[in-house]
Amino acid sequence: MSVLTDAHALVRAYSTTWYEPVTSMPAKLNEATTAAYLCMRAIDEIEDHYDLAPPAKVELLETTSRLLQTRFTRADFSAAYARHTHELPEVTLRIGEWAALAPTEIAPRICETFAAMAERMADWVGTGFAIDSERDLDRYTYAVSGTLVLLLSDLWAWYDGTRCDRSHGIAYGRALQAANILIDRSTDTDRGVDFWPTGWQSADMLRYIRTEFSLAEQYVDAFSQGPARRFCEPALRRYQNALDARPRAAATGVRPER
Repeated sequence: MSVLTDAHALVRAYSTTWYEPVTSMPAKLNEATTAAYLCMRAIDEIEDHYDLAPPAKVELLETTSRLLQTRFTRADFSAAYARHTHELPEVTLRIGEWAALAPTEIAPRICETFAAMAERMADWVGTGFAIDSERDLDRYTYAVSGTLVLLLSDLWAWYDGTRCDRSHGIAYGRALQAANILIDRSTDTDRGVDFWPTGWQSADMLRYIRTEFSLAEQYVDAFSQGPARRFCEPALRRYQNALDARPRAAATGVRPER
């Protein structure tokens, strides 16, 4: 079984939302988006880990960031994660393989993105995810999602010259991340994390999400019927539908998967 086949199987295991967009991409862009999704998930699994203490998470995230800035090998990550091999999931332990999937001409941009993301996540873990204001929420949603969409925007330009409004791309990332924050509220608070600004109610979070969705729509609508639109539009529609059906989703457990 090839690494790409393994990678697609893991994408499917983690996300029905992103599996089809990722695996339907044409050659080269397929490998690049697969690498991007799994590197993101590898880092996210450290940040969200139920059993790791914050200092261990910070160390792992900072080490991951440093390695992604080097000419790393798979063995480098194996050594870095050695003390936590039995705690970390496969998607994290194999991050070196996922990064290596990307075509060589775009791989440095992918590594740059996740080196920055891992470092920012380490900072957020270290501060206990202290989100006191809307500006803090902007910073968090940019760090963990807006940054990723800036990478995707570079992938579209690299693959076929597609251009986009990157500020709208950041809004696309913020909209999806904030929707996750709203949908996952009870799960997050059960593990002692609160991503909501101080004093915010559901109406405040919905206002924030709707504002970002209006710009995210412009990001998607500006694309022709090519790979960029095929990748981005299904998730946007799925999250919009999830918000529109929130009472039913809360009762049935229906939600998009990151």
